Amino acid sequence: LCLNSLSRPARMHRALLAVLCELSMAQTLRDPHAYTALPIAAARAVEASRHDAVVSDPLARKLLAGENHLMKNSANLEHMTKRALLGDELVLEGHGRGVRQVVSLGAGMDSRAFRMGLFDTTFFEVDRKQLFEAKEPLISDVPLQCERRQVVAGNLGKMDLVAELERAGFDRFRPSVWLLEGLVPYITRDGMERLAVEIGRLAAPGSSLWHDCFTETSVRKGMGFYGVKYESGFDDYDELWHENGFNHAEMILAEGVWVDRYRKATEVDARYRVTSGYLRGRQGALIVRAWKTE
Repeated sequence: LCLNSLSRPARMHRALLAVLCELSMAQTLRDPHAYTALPIAAARAVEASRHDAVVSDPLARKLLAGENHLMKNSANLEHMTKRALLGDELVLEGHGRGVRQVVSLGAGMDSRAFRMGLFDTTFFEVDRKQLFEAKEPLISDVPLQCERRQVVAGNLGKMDLVAELERAGFDRFRPSVWLLEGLVPYITRDGMERLAVEIGRLAAPGSSLWHDCFTETSVRKGMGFYGVKYESGFDDYDELWHENGFNHAEMILAEGVWVDRYRKATEVDARYRVTSGYLRGRQGALIVRAWKTE
């Protein structure tokens, strides 16, 4: 559609929308927590441009919100690709078992509702209001590849997640997949314990989850991402999920999980599965997965 073919009021309306969108972007870029979603989208955009890409994300570049310079200085590409693929695999594994609810906590610029082709699945995205004020204008003209996408705005660890998700249509009596990709270190210890209780209440048998995180010693020594300080690390995430109804949970040192580009899948070296006893006093990045089978 040629802009000159629009009536003057229509052109003014479109120009106003563009200005409002830019203002929302500017507000988001001033929110350090919301900004951390952009270098992660940049890493997906770089990965998607590779000839041997294992994650296809045609939306990633658009979700940079104009911060295209991040393409040259994205977050750790190998780790971010591994994270994206782990999340995709868990969603597809759950879908194969009949799971039709996916909850992305700290969703950021997650694009799975637009790229995975799960037309019988509902995606719930939970993140800060400022993040969605920037994200929604960027994807307003992009067709969904799911049954429904529900945006839930709030601060995780503080909001009433149970009430807000159920208000958005989440069914606690049906199984679900939970993605906490890049979220956990930003939440205080008390907030994480509360979040685990809420997820445990909402996740029916047949549910699963995954997240990346760091040990307690790592975070205590001082860690952060793009200027935002990490708030907590645990050595016993497996026990945290056991206590909240997930009867199988595992912690894996991140270096023991890698991407097989030929198979387009992640691989896990069982030797890198660890216990809380091993982790105490040690630094390290972790991959945590849990399933509620009972």
